[in-house]
Amino acid sequence: MYRVSLANVTAKRSCLPLHEKHQATPWGCYIDPTEAGNIYSGMAVTRTSANTVKLYAGTSATALPFGIAALDRNTVIDDTQGMDLALFAVWLGGPDAMFQVDAPAFDTAGTYAVPTDGTRQLIYATSGGVLTSVVDGVAIAELVEVVSLTRLVIRLSLPTTIPNTIN
Repeated sequence: MYRVSLANVTAKRSCLPLHEKHQATPWGCYIDPTEAGNIYSGMAVTRTSANTVKLYAGTSATALPFGIAALDRNTVIDDTQGMDLALFAVWLGGPDAMFQVDAPAFDTAGTYAVPTDGTRQLIYATSGGVLTSVVDGVAIAELVEVVSLTRLVIRLSLPTTIPNTIN
């Protein structure tokens, strides 16, 4: 459920699925009890056990990226408010799953440009799960389009590029 406080009635999510009906799956899970950071939809997450996730920490992590947050838990939108179970959801998908991601879920100071020579610009995540163009750990997505300085379209990385391990 979309939960916004009355003081923030114009708030909107930072991640909009564009091609998700058969290309991506929202995976039900729980937020790791040690995760205290603000979570914006579209940020990278990692698994901490079979059914819990927390924000991905880039190269400083011993874990690997798992997907992107499908829900929000921050000062503007808190989808977990009023739930003692810390229920959450993560978008999982392959190369056909595309998402529009807005700041603050990605680093606006990064350099984003869709290559015109047939190569790909990969998207990584820094400490705190924020998507970035800076090489930091394992790539989580590919840049598809730069809509504006505060909006990108990304395509999730193939699941086979991420080893099948649970940390």
